[in-house]
Amino acid sequence: MAAAVMVASLACGTSPALAAAPSATVSADQALRFGSFFTDTSGTRTVSATGSVTGSAIVPLTGTAPGPAQFTFTYDRGNNANTNYSLLIAVLVPGAASQISGGVTGTIASFDTDLPGVSALVPGQTAQVTLTGCQRRICSRTFRVGGTLQVARTSGGAELAIPVPIVVTVLAEL
Repeated sequence: MAAAVMVASLACGTSPALAAAPSATVSADQALRFGSFFTDTSGTRTVSATGSVTGSAIVPLTGTAPGPAQFTFTYDRGNNANTNYSLLIAVLVPGAASQISGGVTGTIASFDTDLPGVSALVPGQTAQVTLTGCQRRICSRTFRVGGTLQVARTSGGAELAIPVPIVVTVLAEL
C-alpha cells in the first residue's frame, strides 16, 4: 500500500514531505552588567542570575545598572509531531572571561545560573540540564547567567565590557 501511494504522488509531480534536520541556537539577549563602581586597588562585585548585587572593597557609582546576562535557547525538532518531549542539553562556559583596559584588569571566574538543577557554571566544565514541557516543533527557553567580577586597578579607570560566551549542545531528545 505504501508503494502505491509513493508512485501516485510521484506521478502527480509532487514529492513526499520531508522533515527538516533538528537544529539548536542560542542568542545573547542581554550582556552581564556589573554597573559603575570605584575601587582603590582591587575588589569584587557579584551580580547573581536573579539580579542581586553584592560587592567587596568597591564603591558603587551612579551610571549603568548592574544585571545578569540573558540568553534564549531555541530547539527546532524538525517535524511537527504532536508529542510532548524533553531535551537533555549540555551548557558550557568555555573559560574565565577577562579584559585589561586603562590600568584596570577584570576577570569573571565564577558564574551562576537560573537553569533548573544547576546552581553554578564552572568554566571549562559542562553542566547537564533537562528541559521539560516541550510540546511543539520549536521549544524555547530563556535563562540568566550571573557572575563574580574580580577587578584590580593599578592606575586610572576603565569601562570593561567582558563578553560571556555560552555553548549549548543538545545531547538527547527524550
